[in-house]
Amino acid sequence: MVRIGAGYATLVALGAAVVFALPGWSGAAWAVIGLLTVAAMGYGGYRHRPRRRLPWLLVAGAVLAMATGDALYGFAVRGRSLAAPLAADLCYLAMFPLVIAGLVMLTRASVVLRDRGRLLDLLVMVCGGALIAWVVLIGPIVAQPGLDAVDRSAAAVFAMGGLLLVVTAGRLVTTAPRNPAVLLLAAGALAGFVADVVYTNDLAGSGWRPGNPAELGYLLFYGCWGLAALQPSMQELTEPVPAPSRADHGRPPVALALALLVPPGLLLVEALAGPVRDGLVIAIAGMLMLVLVATRLGDMVERHRRATGRELALRQACAELVGAADAAAVGAAVRRAVGDLMPPAAEYRVVFAASHTGGLPTAGMSVWGPALPAAYPAPPTALARRTRVLPARALHPALRDQLGHFAATLVCPLVLDGRSGGDRRLGALFVAAQERLLAALQDSIEVLAAQATLALERIALTDEVNRRDGDRYVRTIVQNTADAVLIADEDGRIRYASPSLATLLGVAAPAFATLRDIVHPDEQDQPGCTLDRSRAASDPGGVRDDWTLRGRGGDRVPVEVICRDLRQDRMVRGFVLTLRNPAARREQEQEAIRRALGESSAGQNRRSALNRFS
Repeated sequence: MVRIGAGYATLVALGAAVVFALPGWSGAAWAVIGLLTVAAMGYGGYRHRPRRRLPWLLVAGAVLAMATGDALYGFAVRGRSLAAPLAADLCYLAMFPLVIAGLVMLTRASVVLRDRGRLLDLLVMVCGGALIAWVVLIGPIVAQPGLDAVDRSAAAVFAMGGLLLVVTAGRLVTTAPRNPAVLLLAAGALAGFVADVVYTNDLAGSGWRPGNPAELGYLLFYGCWGLAALQPSMQELTEPVPAPSRADHGRPPVALALALLVPPGLLLVEALAGPVRDGLVIAIAGMLMLVLVATRLGDMVERHRRATGRELALRQACAELVGAADAAAVGAAVRRAVGDLMPPAAEYRVVFAASHTGGLPTAGMSVWGPALPAAYPAPPTALARRTRVLPARALHPALRDQLGHFAATLVCPLVLDGRSGGDRRLGALFVAAQERLLAALQDSIEVLAAQATLALERIALTDEVNRRDGDRYVRTIVQNTADAVLIADEDGRIRYASPSLATLLGVAAPAFATLRDIVHPDEQDQPGCTLDRSRAASDPGGVRDDWTLRGRGGDRVPVEVICRDLRQDRMVRGFVLTLRNPAARREQEQEAIRRALGESSAGQNRRSALNRFS
């Protein structure tokens, strides 16, 4: 890419040499330079593939219109005519709306002019700067007697259009000061504006001559804009970025107040210096600025009203989250809150993927797919907590189907602080809507996601406490029972084992053991089959099965198993397995039979006879 940029700059330099050395061939030279610049923009768009190509196509169309006008003007000069033909002026006039529209679309897609308030601020600044430039610089030049009405109008439009181009490009520089493409665009716009001012001045004086040194400004305009399209950073101007802070910090009101002081200040200066020359222009500009400022203030009031409504919606959502008892209730509260935050009749989709266990659910993992590693770096750090707007193509197809046809999605990770080990990611909140709405509601939705994270953590901690209380209760009850009782998690890991497992059955359960660890190696499939039957069973009494455990010496210990699925019980949250030795059960049954026979009439007669004849 560096070689292509160097080759392009070399060709433009050769065209500049032709313009200054051979003025008669300036028309062909300007045409070649313009076509080279358009080709550079087209190649840059093809090579770097910006997210939105229309802004760059408009800018390329503006460059083509300007090159056409320069070529027509060059051929007219070659025909010994120093006046620009009407076709060339029309091409110049067509350039300004195209280039301004292209730059505005660039700024709307990145960090500038994201809402109408920023657009109004820019227009007020443009009006103030244009009024100063007209009174101080352009007005005296246009008022010279060497120009007719058509030339004066054209010169004024060119100068004001160049000033608007400079202001728009300068606005880009303030938001992306380290972007090479933005710096080249601003440098080219400034060079073109200076050349327009010199052109207007010379046209009012002795006339514009080919090979004028001011043509270097137009050459810089072409060269800088072509190189800007060849820079890899050109694609950053159309990529989504995190929404800036909505706080004004007092800057827009101060800037608006200073801008409003421009018309009366210029009117005062002209009145003190002599007769007022530009009273009509100052009056029109002043009224326009007043309308823009009034609109801006009205928008600020409306935005404050919406912020108050969002604050109320967040308060209600926080109250619901405090009373939520499970992850489903948290998800329902979050969905209602997002609906309250959205404007009326706005289209949106919400996907709330969360787990009460402190990790991502299996369904959520399958939905996120391969986009998860790129969007959420591990381990969970401050970067993993960052809310961002992702294009739809970066998400898993299954998630895109749930989020609908929207091109952008706001992703809010539900990540806890690293106060303990393990994965602290509880899921994520996905909100799909128009990118403008996502940018406006990003801060509020991020606060909502943080409150949902705290609610999920509270629910997980409450469940853990209840589970431990349940384990302690079970341990107290089965301390002296003849049956062994186990509590196993979803994956078969033993969470609790009663002491009778070792004392009566002679089976040791090490720490963090699973059911497969206590089963004999020849019978490893028994636990999985029993758990599957328990999941599918509808009998609250559980399912019965026969297992073969591994004793201390590797002996086979047959047991009868009763498995009950109590995963939905908040006190247990797992499978409860009762293990019983068949031999001990038979002895207990025989003892019960003997006791029953001894208490019967036949038993009493038998004991009486034995006592009498013994």
